[in-house]
Amino acid sequence: MRRFVAIMTLALVLAACGQAERIEAQVATEEAYGGMEDMARSRAGEAAPEPSAAPVDADGAAQNTAPSQPAGEAPVLYLAYTYGISFEAPSQRLPGVMDRHMQACQDAGPRLCQLINSNRSGDPESYIEGYISLRGEPGWLRHFMSGISAEVDEAGGRITSQTTNAEDLTRQMVDTEARLRAQTALRDRLQQLLRSRPGRLADLLEVERELARVQGEIDAVQSTLAVMRTRVSMSELNLSYRSAPRPVGSDTFSPLRDALAGFIGIIVEGFAAIITIIAALIPIAVVVVPLSWLALRWRRARGGRFIGREKAPSPPPPTSDQG
Repeated sequence: MRRFVAIMTLALVLAACGQAERIEAQVATEEAYGGMEDMARSRAGEAAPEPSAAPVDADGAAQNTAPSQPAGEAPVLYLAYTYGISFEAPSQRLPGVMDRHMQACQDAGPRLCQLINSNRSGDPESYIEGYISLRGEPGWLRHFMSGISAEVDEAGGRITSQTTNAEDLTRQMVDTEARLRAQTALRDRLQQLLRSRPGRLADLLEVERELARVQGEIDAVQSTLAVMRTRVSMSELNLSYRSAPRPVGSDTFSPLRDALAGFIGIIVEGFAAIITIIAALIPIAVVVVPLSWLALRWRRARGGRFIGREKAPSPPPPTSDQG
């Protein structure tokens, strides 16, 4: 009977925690939206709007209007921006441009700029291409991109393409924050339950397992939220480099050189094939030719003896004297 009462008490407590979790999620969502609006106002340097007087009708009575968002105020959004710039420059100057861009990011420090990936391949005397991917603070990144155009012009190149992509993470972040608050509240209640209601060992183990599961979900949600906050606070920039085509360069006559080398190679391969065939026929000639000659000679000798026998004269028939 005591075990049944303890199980029923634990079930009621968990059900109450689940109901409280849903209520907490709804409240946390509303608070998150309100917190984002206050954050946007503080970033823009604006104070919270004062409640305006309600409009009145012709009789002077105040109209009953529902509170709404002030006109002209943009909704709060969490956007993750990704920029892309592609340009070409002379192959001799392109490595220097890439090195200056990477050095500028490293000099800014990891708080403002983080170098994610860089790659360069080719020959500065003919053709070269490269790629740099970095993540930077939005203000620093805008200042960095504003100087790229002048730097490319100074190097004798030009920008071939520019792209801007934005991913809206507002709903994901709000839902994730609400879920984190609800899970945190549930964890606190489970901890309080362990401290204030001692019971049988099986019941305590069940509560501890539920507490461990909730703590694992909290850690996963915190990691996801940290990644999304990083994406919002640090924009990504992808730079593509390519050397400008030249009318005459070290690789202009490369097709002719390749064709000539192929012609000579074909001739050499032909001679090599002939030599290989001769080398393969020599052992055969050493063995087969003498045997063939001996066989032919033996055949001729045997044929001569057979013909001699056929042509030998037969003795004349005897004649009789008839007087």
